[in-house]
Amino acid sequence: MNTISKALIAVFLVMSASYSQAQNRRSNPIVSHMFTADASAHVWDDGRLYVYPSTDVAPARGYSTMDGYHVFSTDDMITWEDHGEILHSRDVEWGTEKGGLMWAPDCVYKNGTYYFYFPHKNKENVWEIGIATSKNPASGFKVQGFVKGGNAFCDPNVFIDDDGQAYLFAVRDAKCYGAKLKDNMVEVETEMVHQIGVDEHREGPFVVKREGKYYMIYPNHHKPFNEMSYSMSDNPLGPWEPKGLLMEQNDVITMHGSIVEFKGQWYIFYHNGELSGSIGPQRSICFDPVYFNEDGTIQLVKKSLGVTLPTFHNDINFNEMFGTLAVGDYTQNDMQLQGIEANAIASIQIPEGYVVECFEQDHFKGKSWTFKEDRIDLSALGCDNKISSIKISKVTTDNLVKNSSFELTTQKMVKYWRSKTVQCTSVLDDTATGYYSLQYKGQGMPKDIIQQVELKPNTNYQLSVMLKIKAATKGKVVFDTTGILEDSCKFELDADTQADQWVEFKDTFNSGDLTKVNLRCTTSEDFDGLAYWDNVILKEK
Repeated sequence: MNTISKALIAVFLVMSASYSQAQNRRSNPIVSHMFTADASAHVWDDGRLYVYPSTDVAPARGYSTMDGYHVFSTDDMITWEDHGEILHSRDVEWGTEKGGLMWAPDCVYKNGTYYFYFPHKNKENVWEIGIATSKNPASGFKVQGFVKGGNAFCDPNVFIDDDGQAYLFAVRDAKCYGAKLKDNMVEVETEMVHQIGVDEHREGPFVVKREGKYYMIYPNHHKPFNEMSYSMSDNPLGPWEPKGLLMEQNDVITMHGSIVEFKGQWYIFYHNGELSGSIGPQRSICFDPVYFNEDGTIQLVKKSLGVTLPTFHNDINFNEMFGTLAVGDYTQNDMQLQGIEANAIASIQIPEGYVVECFEQDHFKGKSWTFKEDRIDLSALGCDNKISSIKISKVTTDNLVKNSSFELTTQKMVKYWRSKTVQCTSVLDDTATGYYSLQYKGQGMPKDIIQQVELKPNTNYQLSVMLKIKAATKGKVVFDTTGILEDSCKFELDADTQADQWVEFKDTFNSGDLTKVNLRCTTSEDFDGLAYWDNVILKEK
């Protein structure tokens, strides 16, 4: 190993003690194999922490398509178990015929029964607060109907006080309401009352009690993205005293969450758009510690977005973290000194700004794989448990396009590229610049697949892309700027010109008054066949 690399490892050994604390928890987001939001977190008598989120679908088709609820749990904040789906709209006999509309849920435990509350629209298209019950926290839930007195309310939260009295909080017209629940847990004792002191409320109330004080956290109306605010009270139904900001905005509009104490530490659960590239209805649940001041107020949460260094795991679901590596070259022996076993790496997390090159043999020999920013499940590429040495460097690129080679993210979505269709899919491609090219197989035009890029005014740029089209395909594969730069940057390829081969298209333009441009993958209207896109580059010339 070279002298520079040895120095870097020496530096890393000094910093590893402080960073090890960050490893004593799962990195954010905590669920990688699906999109989840609206996390409701609870600790039950078995000592585990359970999270009950909603589910976002892929590709994104709006919030009305949210459907089905999974449960996740942990006993160490590192390894999270997916207990599977516990409820779906098909299980709700009184629900809307079209399904979907399974929004933010909550769960409580009382007298030997777990009560799962979920919002769903009835056959008259009006919100109800559904109830499902079970003797187990993560399975066996059966729908029992809906809360009597909860008609037209959404986003339920149920809080049980020390005396056993249960309270229902829910939302109507972006205002929070609350009422006592009867002991049967399925009826409101009195009518729902508007909660005073949470007037900036947008959605998703969540109430807890700490040292005799009641806390309600809730997303506010901050634009363009919500922030998390909180209020305090001496009574569970208020009036509430606003205390200001708890968490700053994330990269998606909403910020529904919960707060819970686990093994002596308080945590806030919330969601962001980290795995989808900030697509609104494709969110991912996260958590971070919460700290209180002496007067009971809450400090502003410091969010941990993913990892700060390339991080290696021996589990494809990013559980069981091995450790992290700084910039440098690592032989098999070097990796073992850092606690990373050769031929046992199954997944990698790479923060923005790093490149990780993995080698099948020790001392950087044999087949290699190169990865940039993302969460990589190595089994999808056939290189899990095959890595014996690693090189890590900083990214040096002037390309303004994110995910230029269409690498995959959660649920086979193409991160940073917006699409509203399942027709356009990514498949492993040995001829692609990265590991995947974008592929469309079908007739006509797919819905737009777009990435918006910001530009400097009056600046010269060069745009290039690789296109490929299958032989006998009718029509054209197209890459353009949605009509903005039609004369210079509309690239088209048909099978009569060249088939089954990658063809590079390139041109330059001056941005003039433009401050942004939409880069689009599409086809001609008469398309019938198979088309590919890859290696999109936009840089200053």
